[in-house]
Amino acid sequence: MIKQLRTLLEEEKQALLRADFDSLEALAERKEGLVQKLSATPLRDNKLADLRDANAHNQALLAAIAKGISGVRLIVLDHHKARNTSFYQKDGTQSPLLPRSGKLAHRA
Repeated sequence: MIKQLRTLLEEEKQALLRADFDSLEALAERKEGLVQKLSATPLRDNKLADLRDANAHNQALLAAIAKGISGVRLIVLDHHKARNTSFYQKDGTQSPLLPRSGKLAHRA
């Protein structure tokens, strides 16, 4: 079971590095099942330490991915807000700050 869990943790690490989020859910379920089985088995401290280190590494990768996604989300929201920002022209009409289409705006 230790070898299975070590292999599973490596698969999880590779899925995290590939950003293969679909695989992570299935891997998490498999990991939970193995951890439950292992919790009933007495293990030596050195084997547990290796598994803890591998799991901690994967948790750090997951935290970094979550932080990166959160940062990108904020950038996209800021960009969206900027696209929806408008200003008033001299004649009092409201115009968008950025052109709505992907085309360049012509100025007179």
